[in-house]
Amino acid sequence: MWWVLIIPPAVWLGKAIYDVVTSKEEPHPRSRRRSARPRVVFEERGDLDGKKVVVIGRTGSGKSSLINMLHGKPVLAVGPIASTTRWIEGVRVGLGGREVVLVDTPGYGEVLTAGEYASGLRNWLRKHKSDISLVLLVIQADSKAHAEDKRILAQIVGDNPLVPVLIVLSQVDKLLPVRADLEGREWSPRRRSASLKSRHIDEKVREICEQFEFKEKSVSPASADGTPFNRRTLLKLIQDHSAG
Repeated sequence: MWWVLIIPPAVWLGKAIYDVVTSKEEPHPRSRRRSARPRVVFEERGDLDGKKVVVIGRTGSGKSSLINMLHGKPVLAVGPIASTTRWIEGVRVGLGGREVVLVDTPGYGEVLTAGEYASGLRNWLRKHKSDISLVLLVIQADSKAHAEDKRILAQIVGDNPLVPVLIVLSQVDKLLPVRADLEGREWSPRRRSASLKSRHIDEKVREICEQFEFKEKSVSPASADGTPFNRRTLLKLIQDHSAG
């Protein structure tokens, strides 16, 4: 009956060899966590030397259109359907004898998650920290939810709270009544009660001030469609923040 004693160890040895050959090495839990969150690094394009004004916002908010309007001519591609910005791009703009670089950034909410966007842009901001004079957060005037914008802003400027932030309410021409004119080219407190559209712009500015706890002078309406709206005022604000 010697074979009764030999077979069980042989079976066990064969199974052990089979398990070793067919099994896949399990990654260490820590390495799994690291590989699940690769570092986001944005490609750079254009002219990025000098004082920088960084333009941020969700996909479709109108960042590239705003930069085109401030520059005075279309220099960045824009699309009516899908986002066209996949990298960080600098556009040089003259401001009363000096120049600044308007920095277009990818939007969050489409290709990039909010976490990926914040991580990538935070890394880039650290790299250029000494040259950043202002952050423009672009928000569509007809949007109603701003919680994600607040989180992104807090994550991005948290490393450098001394950098001023200006919120630009883009596409104010889309506020009701849509077909009503914007009454001139610049936003003025004197025009707030001149029309229903002006009152709606004023209400939106005040709403954003309350939600973000910003002073009214740090929130500015704008439109890049058709006749540029509030361009001179925005350029003056950028110039003031970039004077140092």
